[in-house]
Amino acid sequence: MEKNSSKNGLLIKLIILVIFIWGLSALLIIVLLPNWSDRGTFGDLFGAVNALFSALAFAALIYTIVLQREEIKENREEIILNRKELAKGAKLQQKAQQVLIQQVEQTHLSAKMNAMRTIVEYYNNQISNPKSTEETIEKAKQKRKLIIIQIDQLIDGLNDSEID
Repeated sequence: MEKNSSKNGLLIKLIILVIFIWGLSALLIIVLLPNWSDRGTFGDLFGAVNALFSALAFAALIYTIVLQREEIKENREEIILNRKELAKGAKLQQKAQQVLIQQVEQTHLSAKMNAMRTIVEYYNNQISNPKSTEETIEKAKQKRKLIIIQIDQLIDGLNDSEID
């Protein structure tokens, strides 16, 4: 933003300088050359200079177009790089989500295994309790056996790659 304001200020100063020089040259011609025919002859001397300045202005215009073209090309390349970086970021985010899902699944499995272990310990306590009846001990053994089978199935269902 500051660059544009300084460029605009420079452009305004240059325009004022050109108008001042133009006005000063007109005043000097009127003062120094009192005859109209002398003034006309003097003005004809600058026809070639006028053509030169027009050619220079045209060359500056072409140079500006070339610079803008290069800048647009650089901007396009930067946009392409930004798109690639965004795609990489999206892939990394997707991988992170997959890792997070795996961690949640492992945590869930671990919690389930801990709960089953607690249940097995409960049944072991019932079995080893001298106050338990034969019927209670038999039911506890059966339920403990079912829980142990479920634990074995969970362990068999795991791949080695799933265990960290």
